Amino acid sequence: MTHVTPAVPAGAASPSPRPADRGYVVAPAFAVRVAALPVEVLERLRATRTWEIVDELAETTAWLEREGTELSDLLYGVIGEVGGDPARAGLKPALVALRRAVFTGRRPDRRALSAEVLGALPTGLAVRVRSWAARRDRQAALRAALPDVLAAETREKIALLREATGADVFRLGLEQSSPVLAERLRQGRIGRQERLALARYLARATVKTSPYATFTLSGFGRWTDSGPAVQPAEELSWTGDADLDRAVLQPMWAALARLPQVVARARLRVNPTAVDDGERVWFLGPGGAEQLRSVPAAPEVRRALAWVRTHPCPTVGAAPALLPLVRAGLLEPLPPYEEQSADPVGELAAWLAAGPGGDAPRLAAVGRLAAALRDDRLRRDQRRLIETVRRALEDVFAPAKRDQPWLPDKNLCTRTAVLTHQAGRCALPEWRPALDDLDVVRRLLGLFDPDLPVKIAATAFFLDRYGAAARVPVLDLYRELHTGAPGAGGALLRALLGDPLAVPDAAFTAEALPRLRELAALRRDFWAATGAGPDARDEVVRVDPDRLAALAASWPGYIRPPGSVSCFVQPLPGPDGLRLVLNTVLAGYGRGLSRLHRLAGPYAPPLADLRAGRGEVLVAECRGMLGGGINLRSATADRALAYPFTGDRDAAAGLPVLSPADLTVTCDGDRLVLRDPDGRPVLPVHLGMSAQHWLPPGLQFLIRAFGEPATAMVPGWVFRTGGNLPEPGVVERWPRLDVGRVTLARACLRLRAAEVPTPGRGEDDAAYLPRLAAWLARHGVPRRFFARVVGLGDGLGMGLLGKGRKPMYVDVTDPFLLTGFLRELRDPDALVVLEEALPDPAGAPRYGGHGRRVTEYLVQLTVREPQR
Repeated sequence: MTHVTPAVPAGAASPSPRPADRGYVVAPAFAVRVAALPVEVLERLRATRTWEIVDELAETTAWLEREGTELSDLLYGVIGEVGGDPARAGLKPALVALRRAVFTGRRPDRRALSAEVLGALPTGLAVRVRSWAARRDRQAALRAALPDVLAAETREKIALLREATGADVFRLGLEQSSPVLAERLRQGRIGRQERLALARYLARATVKTSPYATFTLSGFGRWTDSGPAVQPAEELSWTGDADLDRAVLQPMWAALARLPQVVARARLRVNPTAVDDGERVWFLGPGGAEQLRSVPAAPEVRRALAWVRTHPCPTVGAAPALLPLVRAGLLEPLPPYEEQSADPVGELAAWLAAGPGGDAPRLAAVGRLAAALRDDRLRRDQRRLIETVRRALEDVFAPAKRDQPWLPDKNLCTRTAVLTHQAGRCALPEWRPALDDLDVVRRLLGLFDPDLPVKIAATAFFLDRYGAAARVPVLDLYRELHTGAPGAGGALLRALLGDPLAVPDAAFTAEALPRLRELAALRRDFWAATGAGPDARDEVVRVDPDRLAALAASWPGYIRPPGSVSCFVQPLPGPDGLRLVLNTVLAGYGRGLSRLHRLAGPYAPPLADLRAGRGEVLVAECRGMLGGGINLRSATADRALAYPFTGDRDAAAGLPVLSPADLTVTCDGDRLVLRDPDGRPVLPVHLGMSAQHWLPPGLQFLIRAFGEPATAMVPGWVFRTGGNLPEPGVVERWPRLDVGRVTLARACLRLRAAEVPTPGRGEDDAAYLPRLAAWLARHGVPRRFFARVVGLGDGLGMGLLGKGRKPMYVDVTDPFLLTGFLRELRDPDALVVLEEALPDPAGAPRYGGHGRRVTEYLVQLTVREPQR
């Protein structure tokens, strides 16, 4: 791995320009995510004196081994000569001892280094032996000094760590991420374990840009027609009061809706998935499993559904006979708020206060909760707010408050730091060459759509069951898939839908689905064409983007690139122009940008700057919170997709509403197409920031089979490998991959945890640190890198759902970060990925007097024309 991009070799093609009539548009606004703390904070924690000794010790040890081997061979010849000379035969035992000491690296004794013994050696050899002995003494002195230097320097760093964690922005973020640790820090109860945890959080606040806490400052930037490629803001003023995590809303309403006086008043809605097949009414039931349910399509049931659909305010109070249909899930009581509204708890409290007062303590608790969330002073004191909110929620859920495992110990109230000014300016002409190459990457992503096997299997199932000319209600297709015979593709489709991270295996590819075999071959051919596998000789592999664009154009019609993408990039300005390092790619259409837009309020650009139209294709999203607090966002889609038990009211956010029950499926010859009642194509997407695999099963089916994935490209270390794991004992070295001016994947090492050197039993730092330094040097790993440690107990797929998938910043010269990293290596079979820190945090842009800050940009690209 390397921190510096080498120059393009002589004769290599430089990125070629694109035509002026580009096939994509760039959103007028982009998001900027700035690390909460300057990189200077971490640099001060490096044990530089210790590692100067480590480096000298490693160099000295290596020299002693090389020189000792050569001297041993030379001494062997001298010993033979002395043994044949009776006058000098008495020196042979001392010479043998000298040779053994030099060969094994031990210091020779006094007799072996005496003038008499050295005098028996050729002059040049005697000089080299004396030099070896002197370097051996230096090695001993370094080893003796290292523990004391490290201990003294660690004490200094403990004081600096305490100083760094005193910053307000850090403590506010810590209160959200780890309330227990924040409280211990506040009380000064910091021991060894707490220091390791604080150092990890400090690294996160300095070199990572997580958007969900005050560890990151988020704002919007604007493109300019001229000027420097990147111009950071001079100021870093921010705001952000704590607010209730809206994941609480759905379970709170579900608990209240069990009260007779609440369910009697709540407005009813027909389950948006209800379909009458002539004999029964089918629908998705409540609960995480979303079981398919049905009731007889009796005349009284049909009359009840018609009444609910046409009555201006249908309630159980007005029609008590509807209560069994409510309990079955065919009718659902809607909460008196829209989940994305500014004050849903306040709306709920006002609605409850206007009704009968039965169960007054529980209803009053909602009022206390709403008052706490409106209290500006309390919203600025996150610790007190969380305590107040928790007490109120426990009263709301009484007497079953102990049965609420979802009530979290952290993140109960979230806070996002939003910049109160323009976060920076970027000259679009300077970015254009790199954006052109980024659009080529967008076109490549159709091949690596993680949901493409679902689309292939769904198409095969549809054609087998209904035929190419059929037009089928989507819920009929869904029901047939789960209740009928598997048919072509059915078994695979069920398996993939049951496990969002499943990868088709050979048993499934033999199931008359040639497209899956073709897809696997095309993916292998792509990586062969790039030459960026573990067998690559170069540290950096550069691929001509025009060649890849031509390759993408040759792929079959069922492989289609996403029409809009949100790209998380970090710029690398240089003498040959701007380059971009691509971190990950999400669906576009405002994903990521819409959340910041909602939080930024008066500091946000016009919402139109985030929208991404697709011509005749209707982009549809479910506007419910879907159990994820980070799904709060502004509306950037064309349609709202109604979904059962989301708490989302009709015409939410002013968008026209589509119901799943009104959508039909056709096949365009290559893939299935979802259509609205007027026949227009519908593209279902997930634009919240929670992971797609946490969505309800039915909504996942709509997005995976007919839409574009919420994550269009997983991190590069997974992107290239196809889910393959390194064999035990093997260290895979993957080069950096550049597509023109875009780094698509960083250089990395992939190995099992057992291959990383860790301190042996009884091994001190003087022995271990030089051994670690030598291992890092041997594998080309710099002192600073990002590490992922993914447990494989339940397979790679489940491991990628754990915390190990998130990159951990490691600086081996930081005693706290090194110790924390080594503790993550307890499972010898875990997958370890060591990824280059590119861009180097030391080169982060400077924000006026606020120091150098690691910065990430969120840029949206959208195709000009609808996809075929």
